Amino acid sequence: MENNHIYETLIIGSGPCGIGCACKLKEAGIDFAVLESYIPGGKINIAPRVDNYPHEFQIPGPDLAMKFVNRLMDLKVPFINKEVISLTKENDLFKVELKDQTILLAKTVLLASGTKERKLGLAKEDEFLGHGISYCAICDGHFFRNKEIVVVGGGNSALKEAIYLSRLASKIYLVHRRNEFRGLNHLVDELKAMGNVEIITPYVPVEILGEEKVEGLTIEHRETGERRTLKVDGFFPLVGQIPNTQFVNIEGVKDESNLIPVNKTMETNCEGLFAGGDILPREIRQIYLAEHDGMVAAKNIILKLRGE
Repeated sequence: MENNHIYETLIIGSGPCGIGCACKLKEAGIDFAVLESYIPGGKINIAPRVDNYPHEFQIPGPDLAMKFVNRLMDLKVPFINKEVISLTKENDLFKVELKDQTILLAKTVLLASGTKERKLGLAKEDEFLGHGISYCAICDGHFFRNKEIVVVGGGNSALKEAIYLSRLASKIYLVHRRNEFRGLNHLVDELKAMGNVEIITPYVPVEILGEEKVEGLTIEHRETGERRTLKVDGFFPLVGQIPNTQFVNIEGVKDESNLIPVNKTMETNCEGLFAGGDILPREIRQIYLAEHDGMVAAKNIILKLRGE
């Protein structure tokens, strides 16, 4: 079902980038809507702790997300709480198809769809989601109070999740495929100082154990092939993110990693299509950078719509 209304802009995603853009567009009186299938704030909602957002010190992720959401509420930003399954461009208009088969049209679009969890590719990984496997400590950590948990990963997200879980669980195994961690040294030091955390490197997970739920994890040494079995009730695979751009069906917009390159105005090589946040090919992904991307995109969307 096609909606004949033509928006000036549609924003896909309501993390820091989408919110940053939405606030500026609302102030400028642009006719737009934000499309979001989850909740406003994006992945900030599931961050146990945010250490690097300006003027906030070690703030819980949901608390920071609420500060972003309050901006939207104060401005009465229009929301459409539905999943986008396809983005195409026809006759100078962008066509956005939603999961309920609604089709929206827009003159410009901002892609701010963020990332999703990278899977390990192990048997039972999808089957046991919610039955011992979780990607969010702050969402599910309370289920594992006084139990043993394994966290797999070596980046800042894995380290922060392990720190959060260590305050709930009786024992944390932190398994990483390299001897060196990609995450910040002070987070590694914080974990090493905790009495209930055992760091195991360089190992990789090879088998999830259990019949109806997680009962253990078999890991293998990358150099010797030695295997260990960790008897745990919870398994948090936190090995990185992949861009949530599978719905973008415009040729030449995505690179070989499905990330979306942009120029200094945040516009892609498709005229009128802008992108920002974690879907950009960049070395550092931070909340304040995503928010900045959204504001830069808004400025240039406004200029384009006004023909300037």
